[in-house]
Formats: sequence, C-alpha cells, structure tokens
Amino acid sequence: MLELLRPHRSGLIAAFFVLAVLTPLWGTEAQRPPQHGRRDRPRNPPRQYIKTHPCERSSCYPATGNLLIGRENRLTASSTCGLHSPERFCILSHLQDKKCFLCDTREETRHDPYKNHRIGQIIYKTKPGTNLPTWWQSENGKENATIQLDLEAEFHFTHLIITFTTFRPAAMYIERSFDFGRTWHVYRYFAYDCADSFPGVSTVLHNITDVMCTSRYSNVEPSRNGEVIFRVLPPNINVSDPYAEHVQNQLKMTNLRIQLSKLHKLGDNLLDSRLENEEKYYYGISNMVVRGSCSCYGHASQCLPLDMAIQGEFGDGMVHGRCECTHNTKGLNCESCEDFFNDLPWKPAFGKQTNACKKCECNEHAVSCHFDEALFVASGHVSGGMCDNCLHNTQGQHCEECMPYFYRDPSQDIRSEHVCQPCDCDPYGSLDDGICDSANDPENGAEAGACHCKAFVKGRRCDKCKDGYWNLQPNNPDGCEECTCNILGTINNSGCVMHTGECKCKRFVTGKDCNQCMPETFELSESEDGCSMCNCDAGGSYDNFCDVLTGQCRCRPHMTGRTCAQPKQNYFIPDLHVVHEAEVSDVCISYGNNGNCSTVAEAPTSGTGTTGFTGIGFTRVPENSELVFTVDNIPRSMPYDVVIRYQSTSRGDWDDAYITLVRPDEIDPDGECAELVAATASETRIPFNLPDRNRQVVALNDVCLEAGKVYKFKIYFERRRHNEDSPTATILVDSLTLIPRIEVTPIFTGSPMADLRRREYAKHNCNQSLYDINYKSDPECRDLDNYVSTYVHDGASMCNCNPTGSYSKVCDSNGGFCHCKPNVVGRQCDQCAPGTWGFGPEGCKACDCNSIGSKDNNCDLITGQCQCVPNTYGRECNQCQPGYWNFPECRVCQCNGHAAQCDALKGTCLNCQDFTTGYSCDSCLDGYYGNPLFGSEIGCRPCRCPETVASGLAHADGCSLDTRNNNMLCHCQEGYAGSRCEICADNHFGAPENGGTCAKCDCSNNIDPYDTGNCDRETGSCQKCLYQTTGDHCELCRDGFFGDALQQNCQQCDCDFLGTNNTLAHCDRHSGQCPCLPNVQGLRCDQCAVNHWKIASGEGCEACNCDAIGAVQEQCNPYTGQCKCKQGFGGRACNQCEAHYWGNPNEKCQACDCDQYGAADFQCDRETGHCVCHEGIGGYKCNQCARGFIGQFPHCSPCGECFNNWDIILTALEDSTEATIQRAKEIKQVGATGAYTAEFSELDKKLQHIRDLLQNTSVSLEDIDRLDAETNGLKQQLLASHGRLAETERNLDDIYNSLSLSGVELEGLQNHSRLVQQLSKELKENGIQLQESNIEGALNLTRHAYERVSNLSTLKDEANELASNTDRNCKRVETLSNKIKDESDAIANNDKTIDDYRTELSALTSQIPELNNQVCGKPGDPCDNLCGGAGCGKCGGFLSCEHGARAHSDEALKVAKDAELAITTKKDQADQTIRALTQAKLNASEAYQKAKAGFEQSERYLNQTNDNIKLATKLINAVTDFQENKTASPSESKKLAQDTLLLDLKLDPKEIESLGMKINDAVSSLKNVESIIYKTRPDLERVNRLQSSANATKEMANNILEAANSVVENLAAADDSQGKAQDAIQQANSNIELAAKDLEKIDEETNAAESPANHTAQQVEELAKKVQRLQNNIVKNDRDAKEITKEASRVKLEAMRARGEANNLQSSTSATNQTLTDRASRSENARERAKQLLQRASKLTVDTNAKLKDLNDLQSVYQIKNQELVELESAIQPLNDQLNEYLRNIQDRAVYYRQC
Repeated sequence: MLELLRPHRSGLIAAFFVLAVLTPLWGTEAQRPPQHGRRDRPRNPPRQYIKTHPCERSSCYPATGNLLIGRENRLTASSTCGLHSPERFCILSHLQDKKCFLCDTREETRHDPYKNHRIGQIIYKTKPGTNLPTWWQSENGKENATIQLDLEAEFHFTHLIITFTTFRPAAMYIERSFDFGRTWHVYRYFAYDCADSFPGVSTVLHNITDVMCTSRYSNVEPSRNGEVIFRVLPPNINVSDPYAEHVQNQLKMTNLRIQLSKLHKLGDNLLDSRLENEEKYYYGISNMVVRGSCSCYGHASQCLPLDMAIQGEFGDGMVHGRCECTHNTKGLNCESCEDFFNDLPWKPAFGKQTNACKKCECNEHAVSCHFDEALFVASGHVSGGMCDNCLHNTQGQHCEECMPYFYRDPSQDIRSEHVCQPCDCDPYGSLDDGICDSANDPENGAEAGACHCKAFVKGRRCDKCKDGYWNLQPNNPDGCEECTCNILGTINNSGCVMHTGECKCKRFVTGKDCNQCMPETFELSESEDGCSMCNCDAGGSYDNFCDVLTGQCRCRPHMTGRTCAQPKQNYFIPDLHVVHEAEVSDVCISYGNNGNCSTVAEAPTSGTGTTGFTGIGFTRVPENSELVFTVDNIPRSMPYDVVIRYQSTSRGDWDDAYITLVRPDEIDPDGECAELVAATASETRIPFNLPDRNRQVVALNDVCLEAGKVYKFKIYFERRRHNEDSPTATILVDSLTLIPRIEVTPIFTGSPMADLRRREYAKHNCNQSLYDINYKSDPECRDLDNYVSTYVHDGASMCNCNPTGSYSKVCDSNGGFCHCKPNVVGRQCDQCAPGTWGFGPEGCKACDCNSIGSKDNNCDLITGQCQCVPNTYGRECNQCQPGYWNFPECRVCQCNGHAAQCDALKGTCLNCQDFTTGYSCDSCLDGYYGNPLFGSEIGCRPCRCPETVASGLAHADGCSLDTRNNNMLCHCQEGYAGSRCEICADNHFGAPENGGTCAKCDCSNNIDPYDTGNCDRETGSCQKCLYQTTGDHCELCRDGFFGDALQQNCQQCDCDFLGTNNTLAHCDRHSGQCPCLPNVQGLRCDQCAVNHWKIASGEGCEACNCDAIGAVQEQCNPYTGQCKCKQGFGGRACNQCEAHYWGNPNEKCQACDCDQYGAADFQCDRETGHCVCHEGIGGYKCNQCARGFIGQFPHCSPCGECFNNWDIILTALEDSTEATIQRAKEIKQVGATGAYTAEFSELDKKLQHIRDLLQNTSVSLEDIDRLDAETNGLKQQLLASHGRLAETERNLDDIYNSLSLSGVELEGLQNHSRLVQQLSKELKENGIQLQESNIEGALNLTRHAYERVSNLSTLKDEANELASNTDRNCKRVETLSNKIKDESDAIANNDKTIDDYRTELSALTSQIPELNNQVCGKPGDPCDNLCGGAGCGKCGGFLSCEHGARAHSDEALKVAKDAELAITTKKDQADQTIRALTQAKLNASEAYQKAKAGFEQSERYLNQTNDNIKLATKLINAVTDFQENKTASPSESKKLAQDTLLLDLKLDPKEIESLGMKINDAVSSLKNVESIIYKTRPDLERVNRLQSSANATKEMANNILEAANSVVENLAAADDSQGKAQDAIQQANSNIELAAKDLEKIDEETNAAESPANHTAQQVEELAKKVQRLQNNIVKNDRDAKEITKEASRVKLEAMRARGEANNLQSSTSATNQTLTDRASRSENARERAKQLLQRASKLTVDTNAKLKDLNDLQSVYQIKNQELVELESAIQPLNDQLNEYLRNIQDRAVYYRQC
C-alpha cells in the first residue's frame, strides 16, 4: 500500500493515518503465538526506487510540441478575407448545389467557424470542443500573402505541416529569423515551376544548410486537403553529428514566416479576367503544425512559461519558452553559467557530455569569480576561473597563494582563514626587510615561512649561526664570525659552540682543531665518528694501518682493493693444503717379486657428487715397495702435518708402513724452524699403519719445513700383515698432502683480535675440514681460511691457466681452478681427463672406445687410438673391413652395382656412380630420371625440361620416370607448364620455347590471383584489371577515375557539371583534374577564374568586365557578377549611376526622385529615368493616377468593370489589326504562297509520314487486338488503383476524425488531471483536521481517496496508450500518404512506358518481312506458305528457299563436319608414326649414352690412378726436403730473434719488467700463427703514422715558440711603457688583457702538443711489448717445427704404405690419397708461415730501431721547447700578479658601491 501511495505526494498524509491505524493491529498480530501446521513467511522489505533527473548524466532536451498552441496573439497574416466587411468566395471543386459562401472575419463573428476565418483558426482542425471545421482564408485573387509567427524566446524548430482547404500555392517559400526579426533566412522554396518562379535557385539538396526549390508540394492536385511538409533535417541526408554547430544553428528560430506568392488559377485569368473569376482563387489553410521545442542547448528537460500567470490557461498543450536550467547554467535559454560557476567556458551539452559549468575553486577565500580565456589556454584547457578580491591575505587565480610578507602555514588547511601567517624573521640575521618564502618548494629549496638569511646564518627565522660560525651580531653583514675548528671533526659537524667558539672532537678525531684522524682510521668526514676504521684484511695486508686520506692498506704481493682483501686479476688465493699426486711421483721401487707400481686412471664423476681421489686417479703399490715424493713448493717456513691419502683394495688394515723425511741440509739456525726442530738432517724411519676404513692417515705430525728447500718423502709399504707375506696384496695411493699448522700463525695468536678469530675458527670446526679429501671451505670458514692462506703464501698466486686448455686467463679467486674446456682437467687445465685424448684448442675428445672391439676405454693421449682386440681395427676399434658394414655383424654393402663401399655404421652407400644417389644408390640425382635398381635396363638419364640443367634452359625442379610407359615426367617450376615445361603457366608470360623464361604477370596487384587468363601468355598484357584500373599492367585508373592505381585507390571523377567541359569525357587519370570550360578552374572545375563569374551558365565563366573607372577592383561577385563600385557609380559592372540615380555616369547622373507613395521601387530606369509604379499609379515620376484609374493621387481607384471590359476588347482588336496588317505586308512582298510556305511544308511532311506508315505497317489485326486487350487490362488496374486510392483517402478522413476525437478525450483527461491536482491540494490542507478528528473517519476518507487516485491512474494509463496509438496512427497516415503518392507516380510511369513499348513494337514489326527474306528465303508478312518466317514454326528447308541464310548455314555445317572427320583420321595416323620414331630415337640415344659412359669411366679410373702415384711421389719429396731443412733452421730463427731483443730500447728495468708481464699476458691469449700475423700486420702502418704525427707535433711546437717570442716582446714593450709614464696605465691594462689571451692560447697549444707526445710514448711501449711477443712466438714456432717434423715422418710412412696399397687395391686409392694430400698441405703451409714470420720479424726490427731513434730526437726537442715555455711563464707571472691586484681592487670597489 505504501508503494502505491509513494508516487503521489498528495497521499502522504493519508498514508500516515493508515500506518497509525494499522500499527497497533500489527503489534497485536506480532504478539500472537504461531499456530500449529503453519510457518510464518518472512516479509521482504519494500524496494526503494530513486528516480534520477534526466539531465544528471547526459544532455537533455524538452519534449517537442506544436508551437502555435497558446500563441494565437503572436500569429499574424497579411491578408484575411472579410476582415472589414463580408466577402463572397466560391469553392471550385464543391459538389453541392451551393458553391459560393460568405467570409466575415469581423470580431462579432469570432465564434462562428463557418464565417470567421481569421489566422488563429489554423491552430486546430476543428473548433475546440466541437467537430466544426475551422480554417484561415485569404482575400480573393490576392497572390502575395504572408503568415508570420513571432515567438517570445528562442526555440528549436524541427518541421512544419500545412494542410490547405483549396489548391496548394503554385509558389511559396518559408523563412525564419533567429534574432527576433532583425535578419531573415530562407528555409525552402516550393513552386510548380521552380525555374519560372524562383530563377537561379538550386533544385538539388546536398547539405542540410543548402537552400533549394522543390515542386513536390506544388502540383494542382489535390484540390483540397493538400499538404506542404518541411523538415529542417531531411531524412534522406545523413547527419553524422547532430550536435554540430551548423546543425544546431539550422534548428534555432525566434520568428517564422510563410510567404505565399502565387495562386493556381487554372488558366482562367488568361481567358476571362472578370472579378467573379477571382472569387474562386484564394489561399485557405485548415491546419498548420509548427513542431518544435524550447531551445536550452541541452541543459534542460522541460520549459516553464515566461509569465507564470498563463500557465493554467493552456495547460500542458503549450510549449513554453523559459528553460528550467540544469548543469549550473542560467538564462532564458540556459545560454550562460551561473554566478561562481565560471571555471570552464559555457558550452552546449550534447550526447553523453553534459558540459556542465564548473564551480570556481577559490578555497573559500572569495565570493565571486570570472572566466579568463588566457588562463584557460595556459592551463591546458583545464581551469579558467579567476577569483575576485581574495580575502585572508591570499592572492592568485584560486586564492591559493599568500600575499608578500605572509607564508602558508603547512599545518593549516588551504581553506582555513588562518592559512596565511605573517613572516617572523629575526632582524639580526635576516635580509630583504624580513620577507620570507610563501610556500614549500623542495625542488628549489624553499620552505614556507623561511626567512632570507645572511651569509653565515641559518634557521627558519635566521636566528642561528651556521656550522663553523658563532657570535650572531646585527652590525655584521655576514651575521656570524668563522670558527677555527674543522667542521667535519667536531660533534654534529657544528664546527664550534655557537656562543663560545669552543671545539669538541668526534670519537675517532684528534688534534687541537679536531682536524686529524686517529691511528688505524682514515677519511675525515661528516660521519658520526668523524673517521672510518681501516679494517685492513688480516691476511692480505701487512698490518692494520692505512692511508689517512684514501684508506688504502699496505697489501701483500698480488693482493688489491682498499682493504687488500681481493687478489689481482689473473691471481688467486691458494688452498691451505699442498697436494702431491702419487700418479706423477718421481720414483716407485719394488724390492720383491710382487710386481711393479702402476697407474690406475679413474673417470671423473658426473654431476656434483664427491670423489674419492684427486688428480686423474691412483698409483697401485704392491707389498715391499717404496714410493718417493719430491716436495719443492713449501710456501712458508712453519710446522706441517703430512697426510697420506689412499684406498684399500681388500679388507683389513695395512700394518707395516714407514715414512722417511729426507732434508737437503741443516736447519737454518736463524729461521722459523730453529726453535721447533732440534734434529739434524739425518733420515729417520717413522712407522704408521693404514686402516681400511679410512681414506687418509697422518703419517707425520707437526713437522717443520722451510720455504725454498727441496724435500723427499720416502714411503715404504713393507707388509700388509705384520708377520706374513701377501704376494698379491696391493694398495691404491692417491697423494701426499701437507697441511700447515695454522694455529701458530699471527692470524690466530698474538693479539685479542687473533684470539677472537681462533675461537670463531674452533666454533665452526674449520680445522678438521682441512683433513677431508673433499675439502671445500664452508661459508663460515671461508674468510678465516683466506686470511691464513694469504699469510702462508705471502699474498696471492698467479693463475697460469694453460691457454690451450682453458677458456681464459682468469681462474677462481679461491683455489685457483681455471675454467677448463671440455674433457680437460687439472687446476691449470693442462691435461686431458681419463678416457679422453687430443689436448688442443677445443679441449679433449672422448676416446669412445668400442666396448666390444677394445680392451678398455683408455686411448693414446695424442692419437686417440684405442687398444683393439684381434680382428678389429679403426681408432675406436669399431669398424668392419671395406665393403662391409654393421659392426660387429659386418654385412655386405648393397649398392646396386653403383658403389664399392658403404658407411660402416649405417650401411649408406658412399660415392654413388652413374648419376645415382640414396641409401643403396637406388634413386637418381636431381636433374636425372630412370630406374637405377640392379637389373633394370633404364638407367639414370638427364631431364630435358625442355633442356638439361647444364644447358641453363631447364624450367623444372626435376623429373621422374612414368612407370606406365617409361616416359619422362617433368616437375615444372612455378610459372611453367606443358609436358616438358615448354610453355608458360596461367597468369605468367614469356617465350620459354625460344630460350626465354616465364615471368609472373605484373598487374600491380589489381587482379584476382585465383582467376585464370589474367594476362596474355606471350606479351604479359593484363586482361582482367580490377579496382577501376586499366593499362598493360593495370597501372592506370580507367576512364572516369583517377588516383594511384598501384595503391588500389582509384576514385571516381567528381567534376562539377556546371564548370566541366562535357565534350572531353574524363578527368586526368592521376590528379583527378576535370576538363574545365573556358575561364573555369579548380580540381572539380567548380569555381571561376580570377575576374570572372556566372559558372551556373554551363558554358564557362564570363568576364566581370568591371568598369575601370567606376569599380574598386576587377574581381566581382562570382555568383551575381556585381562589381564593387566607387562612390557615385552603380550597376552590375559599375558603369552606371549609383542606386536611385540614372543617366551616364561619365557625363551626369540625375536623381530618380520617384514618388515615395506611387513608386514600387526608388530605383528608376537607369537610361530613361522612368520610375516603376504601383498598380494604378502612372506618370514619369509615379505621381499621378494611371490610365484606367480615377481619383486624386495617391488615392486612385479603378474606373470599373465597364472600362476594363472595353479596354480588353479594344486592346485585342488593336493587336488583331496589327497582326493582319503585318500578314498583309508579307503577302504583298512574297505572295500568298510564300507567306504560308512554312505551314504548307509542315502539312506536306505529315501527309507523307502517314503514307509511309500505311505502306510499311506490319502490325496485324491480331497484334492490335492483343495490344487493346493489354491496354484494357492496364485500364482496369488503373481503375482498381484509383479505387484503392479513394479508399485510402476515406481511411485517412476516418483517421483524422479519430485524431479529433482523441484530442477531445485528451482535453477531458487534462481536466481530470487538474481535478486530481485540486484534490491533492485539498488533502494536504485538511491533513491536520484529519489527524484531530475520528481515526475511523480518517481511514474511510483515506480509502475513498485511494480509490479515486487508483481510478485516475487507470485513466492516465489509458490516456497514455491512446496518445501512443495516436502517434502511431499519424506515422501510419504519413507513410500511407507517401506510398499513395509513389503509386500514382509509378502508374504515370507505367503509362509512359506502355506508349514507348508500342512505338518500339511498331518499329520492330515493320522490319520483320525483310528479316524473313534474309534468313528464311522469302519476305513473309509475317509468314510465307513455303519458307515460313519469324514466329511461324518453320524457316527455309525447300529448294525455293535456298537464298536464305538458314539454307547457307546448313550447307556450311555439313561441309565443316566432313572436314573435321577427315582431319581426325589423318591426325591419328600421324601420331602413330611420330610415336614409333620417338621410341626408336630414345633406344638409340640410350645405347649411345651407355657406351659413352663406360668408356669415360674406364678412362677416368686410369687417369686417377696415375695422378695418385705422381702426387704421392711429390709429397714424399717435399716431406724429405722439409726434414732436411734446406732453408732457415729453427736455431737460426731463434738467434735472429735474440739479436732483435738485444737492441737498445732505452727503457729502465722497471719498465722492461712491466712490459714483459704485459707481453706474457698478451702472448697467453694467442692461439695460432695466423692471428699473430694478422695482429702484427698494421704495426708498420702505425709506426708510419707515429712518424707523421711526430713531425706535425714538431712543427706545432716551433709555431708555439714563435708565438711565445712574440708575446715576450709585447710584454717587454708594455713593461717599458708602464715604467715611462703613469698616465698610460689604460694602455698597459689593454696590453695585459692581450697578454692573458695569448697566455691562454699558449696553454691550449701546449696541451695540444703534450697529448700527441704522450700518445707517441704509449705507442713506443706497445711496440716494445709486441717485440717481446714475437720472441715468444718464435720459440713456440721452433717447438711447432719439431712437431711438424715428427708428423712429417709419420706422414711419409703412411704415404709409402698408401703407395703399396694403390698398386694392389684400386678401390681404396682415392681415400688414402686424400689423407696424404691434406696432411702434406698442412705441413707445407706451416713451413711457409714460419718462413714469412721470420722475414717480417727481421723487417720489423729494423723499422723499430729507426722509429725509436726519431722519437728520441723528437723527445729532446720537446723538452727544449717545454723549458722555453716555463721560462716564458715565469716572465709573465709578475704581470699576472699585477693584473690580479687590479682585479681585487675592482671587486672591493664593487662590493663597496653595492653595500652603499
């Protein structure tokens, strides 16, 4: 119930009473106990609906309606019948007896719709409340009439519908004004004949703003109820943006005027001009609808009356003009923003954009604002509101800034009244009169309220001294005095106490002024402690003292970093333990018969798993054997533990073992071991045992060894069992490891810090991990281990990574393991891992020994040869004999007789012959076809498509054999076709049969690639161009189009039909330029040339011909031709007098002086001066009554009907008499016949035409009857259409009647609505009385009110439904009306088409006899009895019809069929003959090819064998020569390189040592000789460049010296001048400035000379490095030469063996010869490179000496010049001092004047 009452505000009081009555009842109901068998349903709360305003989220517009309703007082007409007295009028089409009536529009007949036809009667179709029709009617016969609606405000006008009671006007137009009548603009012209009524007005509508003329609504029919409809936005024109400015301007309106300018008089006025004829012709309008809405620019959804008093007079039917504005707008049309909402410019709302006015943001410091366009643009179109008169000490656009001497308080909100506080600056320390920064600006360092302090003052108020200053005084310009303390060293970096000046040092700072760091600290800074701790690395540095500035500690050798904690590049921190591998021990002696020691290689484990050994494996030691280790790399003299690492081979401990330490000499009494070891150098055997559960044992404990000495450790393995011999017992010994006793080092003893480190070391059990075979330092122990290791090894050790086996010279910083290449092991990456071989630049290769054919997986480290078992061979012992494969089964190779060998593993045949390929030589090579299988008669033959590949004329990717007929099938390439690819494929062109090629058709992508026949196969000319293109390559736009055809954007020519020359068909293909008529220009030919006009003539533009004297310029209006005239001139060309004057402007112009009452226009005839008069007025000046009128001017009245009739009769007689006289003159001159020659000729032509029609007609009576029947059918259809049209009109009348009834019902509903409003008001007024009265009575009243409201709601729904039905009926009527109009037009077109068909049928029928004669043989009309004819069922067929085309075609067809049969027979016979010849030719060719191939193969084998023998002999001789070394020997090369090194490079020992280390680094990166040659090639060129640079530098130095001498002379002259006269001080100053400039130039040139010299010295050093590198390379080459000699000997043996095998096995000669050739080539190339290298080294040595000498000379010259510059600088120094003194004086004076 509440939901029902919610929409009605008037029912709220009643609802409250209902709630008051029901609340106790609900409370009682709630207290009742629940009944059994029933569950109470939960009550859902009522849903809340919140209705949003339609303008809230988008633009909104008021509803449209008829703007005439309620505005009868604003509607006027210029002509109304019976306005002053009753006036008779007649209805032309009235079907009743009475055809004439009276019109009396005087005020007393206002309520009589039959008589009163005032303009207000058009608002409604009927008199309100009745069914009596009403209409407006104009005066009889008056053609010019105006209807005008003047609105009180601006409105949006959408469309106009006018319904006429009589004929619609023959001409009329609609105007509107949007400035309340000041200017008028035409909407649309309507005319029966537009060209006659409105000449020059276009009849085509292109844009909605165009003004056009239409004849659609100006026809004679219908005679009544015709409509004129005008829509501002035509539906046939697409409006892309309905909110565009030009669209909105088109809808805007304040006044509307309909000009009725011409009546339809049906020609009566031409026959009879009596007044009673005028009674039938007048304008009459029964109804006019001006549809529109108030104009609110999208800011209002409804409008209110301007005067609220008229609101109830017209109810809701009137469209009011005052917008109810939203979006913060105001005004009659919401055309401006509300006050204080000017932050954005006012804009109309459109679509989803409300464009609401935005409130100004003034932060509550202003009460008004205005919009500033400049601010809006500057803000990026974000904010343009400027606040006015900011309060609370604020300023700025948004009152967001504080005024000067105020600052923004950060703790206050910007809207607070107290946000701006006054500055509070200390006058002692502040500047600028106490002004402060107004706001925080972190980027510029500004703080809100911060004052501008003096130089040595700080603080927001400038009330404190800066750090390092004290004693703030007002008379001190800097504010405070400077302290003597170092700021960085004092506490809090304050420098000193601000009031006393006392210094207080930080924790690690000392000194009187706190300016020194304490010992073991450095870098005085702003830190809390002042200085930083050195924290030198305990092992990498010698002590904890560092440089006081940089903090650099004193590092041990090869350690780097500030704290000496990191090794240098290519150095590492070694492991603590020293390992000596057993497998590389010097001596292993066996004293029994149990066998010798042997090496057991172990493959490295994969992944991250630990191993049980170091190195490459173990040494197997039997009983009664002694293993000797030589140790020569003791890092430091100190105690060590000697650990033996081993692995048992059987269960049980090894009981008897002894170790003996052999010292080389006595212990150094002054060394580290003097106090620890008292023994002598004698040998002592120490027993120990080896438990089988352990992997290592400490054989010697705490033995002191001295660095730099060589020790031997003898380990004797006597017996496994203590009292028995075990001949088979062995043990695997891995290594002897020395582990230093680190607890005696200074790292862990001698200081509190060392004790702390020792406890930490013991805590993590780091010492025990040293004895683990898989020792790896834990993270907790790593730093401590590094400390000890760098101490024990005295710094870092060099990586020494093998350049061949490692990736780089860099190794791990801990442990020193280099980054090895694949299968390379060792810390230095210098050996192959077990199971690999071939140590080289790529690492080592796996042995890959075959598990079946080899004994184990170990192979030779150099050759990689595995140890094969018998009956296998090959490096990997995995091969079968030649001719067999699939080791170890070894099957016979299956190669179809085309190869002798196959792949030993896969069985793939090798070196297939006879143009075959494939696994078993079972397929032909590319370019061949056939069947290569064993036993086949067709071998592989070359493809001929159309020729072989070798000829270069093959157009196929290959071919294949057709097994059905053994023919060749070509696989044509793209673009080729035919059985032998001899023609071009579709969409390709060319002449492949003549040696040419086929290319793809180039049609510029303007064809369908999937279509066929796109281009000519021979020429390539495109045939099917798309996208409006043409040309051989579709590269042009076709006729009538232009653009870029290659981009597929050909567009249709858009030529203006007025300015285009139609004799030239098309526009330019590329530019689109249309062919213009004379004096027309523009791409579309749509504008006249300069000084021309009248493009609408269709013949080009005419010259303006503006008068040279009277016109301002030559250019005229391009449409009217009106020139711009000077004062006193007028006319179109300004060659006449100005307006209202006549005569010759070059002589005299006279005023027209036309009478203002009698003249229709103030402009008279420009030549005669005769004025144009109103009707009834005459005379030269229009100042008297005209002929036929009487009275006193200007009150002239017609003479009357009698005069008019007699005047018409006399005028007609006069015209007839003149015509008769003229005809008589013609007869007199040319005779009667000559006078009527034209009429007689025309009559004769018509008679002759009739005779021709009668003679040539071929239409039979049947055809005429059939046409008559069709005509009658069409008439019946036309009558039926007219019937439907009449029925439609009746339906239309019914709909109009129903609409009238609907209007009455709507008016009744409006009355009901007003009653509801009155009831609501009464309910609201009586609410208090209801509350005080009886509750039960209130409830009854409320119920009755609810029922009445419900009934009214039902009525409202019915009214809404009826209104919607009314709208639909209106639209349906409008659609039906348009459909009827279209059907009537279609019927007229059909009638015209039928007439055209009849004419065409007659013409075709007349041609039938002649066609029958030519086709059938006789001219039947329409049919011949024998030969027939068209439509007769037969044609020809008889002898007498032999002359017809039918008989001739039958004979020709028979002859053609006989010829085709004969040709087919002959073709079959020729094909059989050609096929037989082709087969014979193929057989002969195949036999020839086989014979030729056999001969060539045998000859090739013979030549190949002879060449192999000769090559082997030559190779053996070359190897022998190289071995005998008849050229330079390695020793000679070495001697030459040493002589080169002995040359004096003038370098000191340190530089030489540094160069040597760098050269070693560079040499280690070399890989081969080629790279050396490549790198040394540009050396000579670089030396030449150095010489040129040195010469240039020398020349530059000489120039500098000359400039310096010149400067010295100038300075001496200046000095003398200064001494002579004090008054010349100004000249001396100028000389000083000149000297300063010269000095700057000298400095620049000196720097420029010093840089090349330094560069030269660096290049000399680099040259020396490269010489050292050459020395090392020569040594390496010597070693390589020995290896080459060894390789050559082995090659010689292999060559001799190959020669023997060549005599026995021809099949293996090829492979052996290839091997010899490759190896000999490598030997020869190496030898040649060595020789070239020696020659280049010799030449480089000589050039280097020469260049070094030149550089030494240049250096001495440079030193001399440099000394001269130093002397010159000392001479200039006094002048420079004097100049500085002058500068200080100037600065002092400047400071003085500035402070003043």
